[in-house]
Amino acid sequence: MLAMVAGTASADMDGGQLNISGLVVDNTCETRVDGGNKDGLILLQTATVGEIDAGVLNDTVGAKAKPFSITVDCSKANPNPGSTAKMTFGSVFFGNSKGTLNNDMSINNPSDGVNIALHNIDGSTIKQVQINNPGDVYTKALDATTKSAVYDFKASYVRAVADQTATAGYVKTNTAYTITYQ
Repeated sequence: MLAMVAGTASADMDGGQLNISGLVVDNTCETRVDGGNKDGLILLQTATVGEIDAGVLNDTVGAKAKPFSITVDCSKANPNPGSTAKMTFGSVFFGNSKGTLNNDMSINNPSDGVNIALHNIDGSTIKQVQINNPGDVYTKALDATTKSAVYDFKASYVRAVADQTATAGYVKTNTAYTITYQ
């Protein structure tokens, strides 16, 4: 009798989800965000609602701007990819028509009315990066000796709509950068 009871018991099931991603490249150039890996985490300082007082401007960074760099290193590339690196930015989920990055409103307690702007810093020239604009290309010559180039940027908080005050909450977004060589 005991054997029959054990044989008819149902088994509990557990399961999960696998997120699989990768990248296939045709050269051996390396990229590093702030000297680390090709993927980077840019942590902005906490901003007050009052500090986020403007929409995006082409030549002015927003609130609590955080500098970061992306290095392209082709010193080990074989074959040589060329002498110039061209960078663009895109975001499937968070890009918008202003070229900024929308906040991820699916997170717990998100800030409403705030976007993130990226600006390219080239010497004293500041220019807003236009996310999802394939014509907005950042070109750098690879150094003839080191076969590398460094791009400098700043990420900052801006209002999603210039005359709409942001609300308190968390901010999270993302973008991908793509580099081509000539």
